[in-house]
Amino acid sequence: MPRVHTVVRNAFCGLLALGLIASGRVRRSRKRALGEAVVTAIYFHKPNRRLFGRCIRWLSKYGYTFISVNELLEILYLGKVPPRGAVWLSFDDGCKELLENVLPLVRQRKIPVTLFIPSGIVEGDGLFPWLHGMTSTEMRDRNASARKSGRDSMTVAKMRQVAGWPEVTIGSHTVSHAVMTSLKEEKARFELGESKRTLESWTGADVKCFAFPEGRFDGREREFLVEFDYRLAATTENSFITRGTNPYMVPRFSVADDISFPEAICNMVGVWRPAIDPLINFLQHRKDLDGEKQKSGVEPRSPCPTPRGMSQPEKVESSSAR
Repeated sequence: MPRVHTVVRNAFCGLLALGLIASGRVRRSRKRALGEAVVTAIYFHKPNRRLFGRCIRWLSKYGYTFISVNELLEILYLGKVPPRGAVWLSFDDGCKELLENVLPLVRQRKIPVTLFIPSGIVEGDGLFPWLHGMTSTEMRDRNASARKSGRDSMTVAKMRQVAGWPEVTIGSHTVSHAVMTSLKEEKARFELGESKRTLESWTGADVKCFAFPEGRFDGREREFLVEFDYRLAATTENSFITRGTNPYMVPRFSVADDISFPEAICNMVGVWRPAIDPLINFLQHRKDLDGEKQKSGVEPRSPCPTPRGMSQPEKVESSSAR
């Protein structure tokens, strides 16, 4: 059944994406990306090989220029003018699938990328709690049995190997993929400081950048980021980067896993979320109203059902922001 839901979801969203492309919204946004002094930041988790390859070919075809996070820092801190069509690629969580589906093409084409790593998960059993219906604490309590099911993340040994490649920069994603807005000050300092120290001990390189798990932040984090000498923090805000962007609130466009290529195009130029979020919010509102009617004993009308598998809008701004 999950496979059927994915097919239905992708068919629906693919048609919507084709409509956005036909309307000219993709072309207009791409024109801005290529014609103004902006940077397009795109993040993935574990795209399949075919989807990632098509995304790279599309970006190359239309004249985008791949830049590293160090080049991005020069743009943000030194006022350097971005190259035409500057695009920065990053990947959250350190998924093991990157080793086969993404990094070979990255090395072949010499594309600079940033991997945001939750150090404690990689160092531990390699399981992502949100994929197994458990919290980080519950996952730690089940380490022995969890190891039998295989890893979700790459291993420390593989991460060290990858970090040695010139195309790859390693960034922090906390220790345990902790959502920063839920942390008290002591715990927030631990998640930011310990992750940085661990990653630097593995790679022998300075860790300058950080990505907020689930894209969630409330502003308190800047003090701690500065304290531990982070120079950049990436969010999931749907916007272009400009030279005036706050380095600790860097926006990124999200491309989800296993979606249709037209939808990926709409995501890469930033027109997908503005189009889909109002629809999702409307359907969620209808669902909430029906829930209230059921509690009050009123028989609800049957609304048009929400397409199964459609991603919800990210907080603070996916599930895609993991």
